[in-house]
Amino acid sequence: MAAKPSRTVPLPRRYFKEVRFRQIRALVELSRQHSFAGTASALGLSVPSVWQQVRALEDEYGVPLVTATGTQVILTADGQRLVDLAAPLVEGFDSLRELFTEQLRQAPRHLTVVAPAPMLGGALRSTIIRYRKLHPDVQLTLIDRPSQSARQVMEEDGADLAVVGVALGDAPMPQFQAEPLGRYAFQLICPETHALATMKRISLAQIVRHPLVLSGEDSSSTRQIRHIFNEAGLGDQVQVTMTATNRALLLSYVAIGFGIAIGTTARQVNLPKPGRGEAALVVRDLTPLFGHEEVVILHRKGRHEAPHVKAFREMVQKPFTKG
Repeated sequence: MAAKPSRTVPLPRRYFKEVRFRQIRALVELSRQHSFAGTASALGLSVPSVWQQVRALEDEYGVPLVTATGTQVILTADGQRLVDLAAPLVEGFDSLRELFTEQLRQAPRHLTVVAPAPMLGGALRSTIIRYRKLHPDVQLTLIDRPSQSARQVMEEDGADLAVVGVALGDAPMPQFQAEPLGRYAFQLICPETHALATMKRISLAQIVRHPLVLSGEDSSSTRQIRHIFNEAGLGDQVQVTMTATNRALLLSYVAIGFGIAIGTTARQVNLPKPGRGEAALVVRDLTPLFGHEEVVILHRKGRHEAPHVKAFREMVQKPFTKG
């Protein structure tokens, strides 16, 4: 019967648990320094630690790798063979970070930010202009979505950052870190001839008697308005005659008496000049009734944040509150 061909017996899986890369590196460095003290200094280790690593290699390979005479250490023939094989691997591994960093520097960088249109055209605009000047190599993509839809974009991993409003009653977002940016005050805008324009004290019951012109249903301001009315038991009496994301469009319809507008803003509203046959508009503070809309910037927890993403997130905060 013919003898079966011999085959190499695979090393047990525990091999790489016992022969650590640092042990190989210690032997290679020892071949250059010729002393345990010099090797320990070069690697930032203690002399006993270097000695233990070399002895662990000798135990694993079953041959002496070094001999010592006083403080002088030289490789045995087997030790030199192992160093000749290992040195290119150690040098390649040591240069890995430098090579990787260089490739990262050359690779195109991307940043996607999702936010509602009023924020992109308002509080975020100055940050975006400044960021593009400071980081011209970053491909910046902006997505216009109402706050609720912007959250969904983040949940689907369609953006790196989201600037959104958070309404009362919104579901928690445990997968995201929410950094507070500011608070938007709720305001009423109506014609100066409207009954609510001069009323000393406005109540929810008085507001709900009139048609409302609001931002889109996915906006955080409209969600908070509905939440407040529902909590007061008035939700079924709310009459919404128009929803739109464009503030100028909303105000133009308020001016013709289509309804009264309730919304939020980070800065003073620039009211349009009344057209022929239109009444001038007035602004009333509604924070005692509706409070504030909290604005946050979202980024995902438990994920490394690239420097160019972090730079944008940190740049947003200061100018954002100025609107």
